[in-house]
Amino acid sequence: MVAAVVAALIIPATAQAAPLAVEDLGTLPGDLRSTAIDINDAGSIAGVSYGTGTSQHAVRWDRFDGIRKLADLGFDSQANAINRDSVVAGYAVNSSGQAQAVKWNPSGALVQLAVAGATSSVAYDVNDTGTVAGAATINGVSQAVLWDSIGDATILGAGSARHVTGAGWAVGYTGSDVVRWNASGVRTVLDTGTLLAVNQLADAGGTVGTNGVLWLRDNTRTQLGAGARPFDINDNGFAVGELSSQAIRWDLFGGGSAVLAPAPSSAGEVNNSGVVAGTVGTTAATWTMAGTQTLLPTLPGAARHSVSGLSEVGQVIGVANFANGTYRAVVWR
Repeated sequence: MVAAVVAALIIPATAQAAPLAVEDLGTLPGDLRSTAIDINDAGSIAGVSYGTGTSQHAVRWDRFDGIRKLADLGFDSQANAINRDSVVAGYAVNSSGQAQAVKWNPSGALVQLAVAGATSSVAYDVNDTGTVAGAATINGVSQAVLWDSIGDATILGAGSARHVTGAGWAVGYTGSDVVRWNASGVRTVLDTGTLLAVNQLADAGGTVGTNGVLWLRDNTRTQLGAGARPFDINDNGFAVGELSSQAIRWDLFGGGSAVLAPAPSSAGEVNNSGVVAGTVGTTAATWTMAGTQTLLPTLPGAARHSVSGLSEVGQVIGVANFANGTYRAVVWR
């Protein structure tokens, strides 16, 4: 077991003129709210547009084409992830009221992801080779599933696969246990806890009770301390999250941690260049590897902004919340 050194260094929060502009991504015609869930490096964004009541529609915003409603089965749908080719993974509800795992091709066409004997299913993630991770209910039991790029399903066993890496490793749950499946489908139980973060190396982060934990692929377990919550991990040895309501970055190889901003703040995303995105108070922010903070511009009329994604080229997605209770997807680029 490797214990993280938590002697925190406060990095000065020097706000500077933001190089990124905020863009209101809007909603489908007639809808009231929207959320941005995932972004690829080409700037295409997967999300959801919400209508009246509980109705919701999976959508994709392409860099220069605006919002597009993705095909459905006549009822609600949800987008959960997007890969480099703009393939989106999620689910669509059928006429029986059951969620069905689907992916949407770059054209927006819907492809149902079948599992023999399943009554319902959900796709949670898609990697850059087109492998989709999710879960299917068979005889009343949730089974973790990987679908390959042509839609053939492999059942990994009881549970739910929430993330899939480029090498075909999956991370998710079996019951209340956080688990990892290697590319051969061999399962390793990591802990009884909550999964919050996964990188492309199949390192994972989350909480066990009130303690933050990182479960590394080499089977070491890094303790982050009471109250810590790691929300993202990059592939170069850094995790980000919050501790004592402060945005924090942990150095997995060098040890120690750095507080990025005083409370209330939170770091939600980190890319492989070391850029971090999160919030300071009610404002979205980024931090460079050196710790320089930039407060991102706000959408006129919005009371609060949150961050939900960060691309490798530095584009940030999130949600702007308004005083009347509505909210809309935004991107900073």
